[in-house]
Amino acid sequence: MLVVPSKTFTGSAIANASPGQIWERLNLGATWEAISGVDKVLDEVHDASGRLVGFKFQSTAAGKQYVGTASPGPREEGRSLVWNIQTSEIKGSVAVSLRPLGETTDINVTMQVESVSMMASFGFPFIAAAISNGFQETVDNFAAGLG
Repeated sequence: MLVVPSKTFTGSAIANASPGQIWERLNLGATWEAISGVDKVLDEVHDASGRLVGFKFQSTAAGKQYVGTASPGPREEGRSLVWNIQTSEIKGSVAVSLRPLGETTDINVTMQVESVSMMASFGFPFIAAAISNGFQETVDNFAAGLG
């Protein structure tokens, strides 16, 4: 049995904003452009209440451009959310959880990616390396942009 490669990345940072303020910003597509592997958010979908419920994104890995989709996973209003991600090469998730710390918020980001096929797995090490290179810095910048 062939094993499809996968990798998980985690990071945390402090944002100078309350969880409620951050939650509002998480409903803006442009916010997600700060996540590693997302160059540009396209085609945002919002529900009637204004909550972001999906989007497409453009990504560049190993010198190649991809368009992917993000669809909602489990969500606990004001505390945590998951985006399920899919491109032609990888699938996975990005999970964000918020923990209040007085007037600031601890933000934890976990990205899990796996190759979508054995053929795609040949390029997976390059994609994983691109995500890994600076993931904590990406989380730091993500938190700074939310604060």
